[in-house]
Amino acid sequence: MGIDYALMVHVLAEKYCGAEPKPMRPRFLGYIQKQGCPPGTQIYSDVEEAIAKLEGASLQFLAETEVPDLPISERQAQEWASSVTKELGGCDALKNAHDAELQR
Repeated sequence: MGIDYALMVHVLAEKYCGAEPKPMRPRFLGYIQKQGCPPGTQIYSDVEEAIAKLEGASLQFLAETEVPDLPISERQAQEWASSVTKELGGCDALKNAHDAELQR
């Protein structure tokens, strides 16, 4: 699973599906480090930046990142989250991925 995809799954599981919040930094940055990319590398910095944007993000913010330059209402954000969640296998699948350990 790509790291951007895994980050989105993590956030949707919490914000839309009600998964118990877990800190993203130790999970994802720890995984990056285990892959041989310590702090200071480009990938580590990119993931750190992505996490910073997502940590306090609302569903509306997430939806708007998918459709830049187009304001989205809260209702549209809920519809977007519902659609994406269905495409990714539903809330149970997202919660399972959220709670799973990252594999090498």
